[in-house]
Amino acid sequence: IHFYKRPMFLFILFTFLSKCVAQVPADNPLQSSPPESLTQDPNHPVLPNHPYVVSTPWAEDGVTHQDVYKLGVKGQYANIPLRTDGYDHLSTFCYSSVPLSIYMFWSSASMKMDLPSNNYQVYIGPNVTSVSSLAQASESAWFYSQLPWRSKEFKLSPFEDVCIGVQTMEEYTITLQWKYVNYMMVVVTLSGMALFWMAPTLCRNTFFHYTTGISLGLLMSVVLLTYLAQRRFKQSLFSWVGVAYSFSVYLMTRTWFNIKEYMTEQYIHLLVGYVLVAGIISFAVVYRMGPPSNPRTINLIQWAMQAVSLVMVVMSSYHQPASLLLSLTMITWAAIPASLKSGVNTQIRKRFFKPQVKLLSEDEYNTQAHAETKKALEQLKNFCRSPDSKPWKTVTRLRSPGRFAEFIEGSPHLTEAEVMEYSHWDYNTDDEDGDNDIYTDDEEANEAASDDNLD
Repeated sequence: IHFYKRPMFLFILFTFLSKCVAQVPADNPLQSSPPESLTQDPNHPVLPNHPYVVSTPWAEDGVTHQDVYKLGVKGQYANIPLRTDGYDHLSTFCYSSVPLSIYMFWSSASMKMDLPSNNYQVYIGPNVTSVSSLAQASESAWFYSQLPWRSKEFKLSPFEDVCIGVQTMEEYTITLQWKYVNYMMVVVTLSGMALFWMAPTLCRNTFFHYTTGISLGLLMSVVLLTYLAQRRFKQSLFSWVGVAYSFSVYLMTRTWFNIKEYMTEQYIHLLVGYVLVAGIISFAVVYRMGPPSNPRTINLIQWAMQAVSLVMVVMSSYHQPASLLLSLTMITWAAIPASLKSGVNTQIRKRFFKPQVKLLSEDEYNTQAHAETKKALEQLKNFCRSPDSKPWKTVTRLRSPGRFAEFIEGSPHLTEAEVMEYSHWDYNTDDEDGDNDIYTDDEEANEAASDDNLD
């Protein structure tokens, strides 16, 4: 299924994209005014539309929380000064959601923290109370697990309330970033849809087979090595191999989310060496195994690719109801038989897109027939004069080679006798048209029987 053969699909998609871009309201609350619930410090008043935000007391569940910053306007930021007492301090930054809208299908929000060092802890929750509870659990727990990656940009859903707590003693700035149309999310959505429809072709493509195998070898080399070790030592998954798998996944995720730190001059040569070695080994393994040929294996690969594409479509938007509906629509459309879709498409074209056919008059028909006949005869003469026509072989197959030679030299293709015979036949046919009657089979039989009786 090719998208360039679906003009209606492209028209609907581009219309939706244009509306998403054009529907940005002039008085968007994310761009013009701060939230109504933002309390201003009388000692540090915040002017309307001012990007700087100060901390305000926050009452929730009967408890008043301090050092809470509410960021609700695009570009607003809060600056946290350096702590002089030598202790880490928790500051909470909250974002208020906006109503669901189909025109905000690709909208996104994030908070970006500007902190030179990595000496900080982050706690994310739906409200200030949950953030405070996570911070207290981290301080009192004997073992508190942290994620293997550290990011200074926190992705937020525009349609959900969220609070982010940052605990550190250093000075930093945190800024609210808001995109009405996140083009990376648009690319992921379109890529997922394209992968879903092209999966039957890609799973049978040799080039795609090699590129996918090499990519998996680069991204999951540690996991693959663990699998090979499991097969070599014939160990169960619930033995030390399970711990090895967990450690492999940990290393893989930690490396992936901290890839920027390894792309420096200190580690770039190691990274390039790893890519070359892992790529060559992966290519050798894929080349040795060869592309899959079993039809069931190919079907499994196709279904796996389509499942990945559906996950891409669902995860490419924070508008979960709309993205789920889009995925279900794709599945439903793929489940409809091709014969039924082709029949419906044919009926729609016949009813609403009828071709405009212009009928020719008798004079136009005769003129066009004469011109096309003359053109075809000239083409035939030119071909017969060319060496490609093999004239001697052609002459041996003709009943009148002399007449053929005269035609090639420019004589008419009809003789005077043939023209006179045709004109005489045409004249007699016109005179007899009025005497000819149209009979059915029964009437012809009765007419023949009556003639026999008269005889």
